[in-house]
Amino acid sequence: MTGLPEVPEDRAPPSRLARMPKVVTGLALLMILIQGAMSFLAPGVQPEIIERFAVTPALLLTLAGVGRWADVAAELLGHALLHGGWIHLFFNLTILLMAGEVVAERYGRDFGGVLRFLALFAVSAIAGALTYVAINPASDMPMVGASGAACGLFAGYLMAARADWRQALRDPAVLQSGAYFLVANVGLAAVARIWGVLPIAWEAHLGGFIAGALAFPVLAPARALREPWR
Repeated sequence: MTGLPEVPEDRAPPSRLARMPKVVTGLALLMILIQGAMSFLAPGVQPEIIERFAVTPALLLTLAGVGRWADVAAELLGHALLHGGWIHLFFNLTILLMAGEVVAERYGRDFGGVLRFLALFAVSAIAGALTYVAINPASDMPMVGASGAACGLFAGYLMAARADWRQALRDPAVLQSGAYFLVANVGLAAVARIWGVLPIAWEAHLGGFIAGALAFPVLAPARALREPWR
C-alpha cells in the first residue's frame, strides 16, 4: 500500500483525439460534413455554392462597390469551410488539429477561450482572403479552403510555444520553424502555381499567417502549456 489511489492496469490513457479541445474537433467535423455534403450534391448545385461563398477577387470588389456587404461577408468567411476536394481538406485538417490543439489550450477551454480561438480563426481567414484579393484584384479565379485560417493558427501555435509570446519571438528554434513553414507554404506554393503544378492560393497563406501572428497576443492567451513544446 502506497497511500495513492490505485489505477486499474487495463485503463488506457485517453487518446490525443479524446483530449483535443472541443472547438477544434467541432471545426474539423464541420468541414468534413460540408465536404461530404458537397460530394453528394447534384453537379449543377456545386458551382452555385462555390460562386456564392468562394472568394473571387473581381466579384468581391464589385459586391463591395455596390454595398452588398452581406455577400462580401459570406465570401470572406464562407470560403474557409469549403474545399477543392478531400486531399485539400486533409492537408488543412492536419494543420488545424496540430496547431489548433495548442492554441486552444492556451486560450482556455471555457466559453471565453472558445470565442478567442474562433476569433483567431476568423481573422486569419478574412486576412488571407483580403490578401488574395489585394494581390489579384482583377482575377476571376475563385479561392476556397481553410488554408489562410490554418496558417494563422500555425502562427499562433509558434507564439504559444513559450510561456510568453515575446519569448517565442526571441527563440531561434521558433523563428526557424516559422521560416520553414513560410518557405514551404508560401514560397513553394507560389512556385507550384507559377509552374502550373497546383492552383495554390499562396497569398492567402501569407496573409493568414501574418494576421495570426498579430492577432494571437491581442487575444490574450489565458494559460500556459501543459507540456513543453518541441
